[in-house]
Amino acid sequence: MNTLSYSYNFALVIFSYLLAVMASYTALSLSTRIHDSQKKGRIFWLCAGAISMGFGIWAMHFVAMLALHLPVEVEYDVAIVILSILFAMVASGIALWVINTKTMTRKRLVIGALFMGVGIASMHYTGMAAMKMDAVIEYNWFFFGLSILVAIVVSVVALLLTFRLRYASDAKGVGLKLAAGLLMGAAVAFMHYTGMYATTFVGGDHLSGHQAEFMAADMRLIAYAVGVVTLFILGVTLFSIYMDKLFARNTLRVMVSDQRYKSLFEHNYDGVMFYSIDGKENVLNPAAKDLTGAERLPLDSLRALCSTQDAEQVTKFFEEAVRGNSNNYEVCMTTNKKQVHLNLTNVPVFVDDAVAGVFIIARDVSNQKQAEAKINYLAFHDALTGLPNRRYVEEKLDVMIEEARQGGYSVYVMFLDLDRFKLVNDSLGHDYGDLLLKEAAMRLSNCIGQRGVVSRLGGDEFMVILADVPEETVAQVGDSLNRTIEQSFLINGHELYITTSIGISRYPLDGVDRHGLMKTADTAMYSAKERGKNSYHMYAPDLQQITSDKMFIQNELNRALALGELDLYYQPQISVSNGDIVGMEALLRWNHPERGLVSPDQFIAVAEETGLIVPIGEWVLQTACKQNMEWQSQGLPPIRMAVNLSARQFLKKDFTQLVADILEQTGLAPHYLELEITESTMIDVHRASSTLAELKQLGVHIAIDDFGTGYSSLSYLKEFPLNRLKIDRSFVRDMKQSPSNRAIVSTIIAMAHNLELRVIAEGVETDDELAFLQEHLCEEVQGYLFSKPLPQDEITTYMQKRKQKIS
Repeated sequence: MNTLSYSYNFALVIFSYLLAVMASYTALSLSTRIHDSQKKGRIFWLCAGAISMGFGIWAMHFVAMLALHLPVEVEYDVAIVILSILFAMVASGIALWVINTKTMTRKRLVIGALFMGVGIASMHYTGMAAMKMDAVIEYNWFFFGLSILVAIVVSVVALLLTFRLRYASDAKGVGLKLAAGLLMGAAVAFMHYTGMYATTFVGGDHLSGHQAEFMAADMRLIAYAVGVVTLFILGVTLFSIYMDKLFARNTLRVMVSDQRYKSLFEHNYDGVMFYSIDGKENVLNPAAKDLTGAERLPLDSLRALCSTQDAEQVTKFFEEAVRGNSNNYEVCMTTNKKQVHLNLTNVPVFVDDAVAGVFIIARDVSNQKQAEAKINYLAFHDALTGLPNRRYVEEKLDVMIEEARQGGYSVYVMFLDLDRFKLVNDSLGHDYGDLLLKEAAMRLSNCIGQRGVVSRLGGDEFMVILADVPEETVAQVGDSLNRTIEQSFLINGHELYITTSIGISRYPLDGVDRHGLMKTADTAMYSAKERGKNSYHMYAPDLQQITSDKMFIQNELNRALALGELDLYYQPQISVSNGDIVGMEALLRWNHPERGLVSPDQFIAVAEETGLIVPIGEWVLQTACKQNMEWQSQGLPPIRMAVNLSARQFLKKDFTQLVADILEQTGLAPHYLELEITESTMIDVHRASSTLAELKQLGVHIAIDDFGTGYSSLSYLKEFPLNRLKIDRSFVRDMKQSPSNRAIVSTIIAMAHNLELRVIAEGVETDDELAFLQEHLCEEVQGYLFSKPLPQDEITTYMQKRKQKIS
């Protein structure tokens, strides 16, 4: 055995290098096609690329092997040769898959190069193993390892160049691809010949000179045949790529190459994007690239930058442009991690009377939108408080009235005026007044929330609009607003107390347009001021002549009392523990012969002001006690009768004697009478304490009504002898929506129990409210959940039915 000498056919060596260059250039062209294709097209080009590129690399290796001239006869095992071809195709497929990504990470590059390099080396040495000859192949293991390392390095270079040049499509790009192909071809050839340098052939018999010459000629023919077939395959691949691009970008090539449009396209300050009619192929000018932050932006990618609604607009107007109609619209788009407003104009491009593409011209109108929004905000908002101003709320009210007219529901307008605000301005200055207005505006906004619209009309006047809500809800809102404003304001170290008077008008009852509603709400607001401030008042048609109306009510009340038009309604008070009726509240009503049932809020204030409340109160007390005794005589269980007291009535010197006389006349035991007092009754604390002590000694029960609505109510629990504490309905009704109300109610109950007082909650209307009160051990409740206030005959029937159920 001796080492065989060998030589190379230089022409075939050069030919093998050209095959490597051709295969590399094909790979660069395929990378662009694969990345631009969609789904099935991408898979097709990936498979076709792996086959053509792999066959090209293998052909380079095989031609280089055939360029090798050995002094022995060489044949090739077809099965092993086919296996080497498969290795080349797998390596090519790995390369094309690695570069088919938006970003090339170091990890992806290293793993891809490792697999690709090993694949190429496997192809080379498998091809060597296919040689059948009278010789043995031995390897220099240093150069053997070096060849594999070279294959991996070659793969790194190939992958990087292919990834970075995949977008190159113009003349400069073709030149770069060709240069890269020359470099990659040289690198692949270098790997092959490094492997060959590691190879030693050890053989026996040599061929004769004539046989060797004949065999070399035969190998050359095979090499050139393989090379020509390979060049044909690679040429067909490149031609297919070219034709595919030609069909897809025919219009783009025409437009970009046309110098009449190129300058306008490239140097336009607006972003200009040209799309094929399927939206997949596009060209962006520099302004569009800066605007979108993308080098390429297929229509799907453009839609992805928009909201769902705007994306639908993009699709709709693009399809309209494809049909030949230009259009203009605006979208909001998120690019470069910021939101921009774009004005888009779609212009169809006609070639031979057919739409061949669409220009989308994008103009950034973000600054314009911001300026418009700022101007619009200043035009419709108050500069001091940030609330909507009179102009805004008047236009809003017009819209809400029209919607209510079509929907058949009510709209409520509330006028608010801050009581004693002028005193703050006069004593502390306008700076304090402005700070107070800002704080009041914030409180009003928080109180109303999403339920309505809050605005500042000017000065210390505010306006609230509520729509499609029950009148009971409006009353609750009025209560909430009053409570919100009456809490102390801390302004620069000054603790200030103000209140608000609220007038309420209703569409369509009090006005059918904006002017009528605002006028009647303003009238109602002044009526609330005249009635003591810190309250709300519903508009009534007679408020325009309030002075004469007071006289009318006063005269009518005198007559009503004399003619028996006043009546008592009764609302049961229920034990939470067993559901029994334990008490009854007497509520005054006026059955006017012309007006019908008149609610107390329309005549009690006049009665208080004129003093008629005293004889009316005496009549209520006597009638209620008498009714209680009548129920007992009918065999109904004895219950407590609760009667509300007015301040004037309570502060009379002989009030205790009056109560004692009525109890004696009706025969009612004192502990079946409960007198309810409010904060307004406690004007003279010393005198009130004395009267309450006398009533307590008499055996009458005392309850404090509407607890929690006055800022000094806590002092009553310490100063006065009380039996029962009554939680105001405004806290109970808002419990479900207001965690703070739930906390207040539970705290009041716990505090009352610690003071050994029983608790009754009024205004209970739902099972959830009842369950909460039961859970917190409230003893008694009353409200519409059990019964509304009923006249004497109906409440008697109600009591009899409940007695029958129990028995």
